[in-house]
Amino acid sequence: MRTFTAVTLFLLASTAARADAPDSRSDSLRITAQSDARTVIRSIPEEAATERFEVLALGGGTVSYVGLADGPIGGVVFMAGKLHGTLTRPQAETFYSCRGYATARHHYWAQEAGRWADSLVKAAQPAPDVELQFSGKSTLKSIKAVLENPAINQVKALVEMGTNPFKVVKVLSKVRSDHRQREFDEDMLEELGDLVPGDSEQRLADVLRPQDLTFLEHGIVMAYPKYSVEFLVSDNKIQALQQPSFLQIARAKPALFYAPNTTWSSCTPEKWVEAVPAAPQG
Repeated sequence: MRTFTAVTLFLLASTAARADAPDSRSDSLRITAQSDARTVIRSIPEEAATERFEVLALGGGTVSYVGLADGPIGGVVFMAGKLHGTLTRPQAETFYSCRGYATARHHYWAQEAGRWADSLVKAAQPAPDVELQFSGKSTLKSIKAVLENPAINQVKALVEMGTNPFKVVKVLSKVRSDHRQREFDEDMLEELGDLVPGDSEQRLADVLRPQDLTFLEHGIVMAYPKYSVEFLVSDNKIQALQQPSFLQIARAKPALFYAPNTTWSSCTPEKWVEAVPAAPQG
């Protein structure tokens, strides 16, 4: 049983995916034209990523994206599972903030996922390969900082057992219960992690009924707050999946979407690049 320290949908790699993992060390990762998008995304540490998503593009196919927490490269864009290009840090931060702005204003960004993905691909600087460096530091917007850790209760129980022997039986029972829950979570995440844009709504519902549901003008958001992941479903199929959940952040901590000097009026699928703050002079 692997240690379950944080819930991470895209990091649930299969044996085959691990065998094809990109050339990486704990502090770096090299992405080439042959790299597989999901394998790369799974290889990026939680403290080094701000978000991960996959959406159906307007012309068909899939666009995948991972935002990065620090370093000169702000995000990496994939088309049809292969490397397409990168965003600068200001671009990536604005892309994050603008979609958060739209979501917080009750217009969930993924309702127009195809348009956002199209502009993302156009804004990215094409790259035949990319070398990522990881500092090991977490930021307020990193997935590690945003996601809840389901192992915390077990840690508290073990500490309690050491300080009060009279609660040993009760605590051991709780630990066994947590262990079973952890196994259930891992199995559930593995099944959720197999889902891709284009899969049917029924397949998602068969894996797990939504823990939260938002009705939109066009479609619904089937959300799983426990795992901080959400799926946009329209026309009875998955159009987009994202972690962490922007709806969850918009409700609980919208300040994460703030970026100084952003031109918020330009936060639309086609114009978000114009919202990028100008570089300071001098």
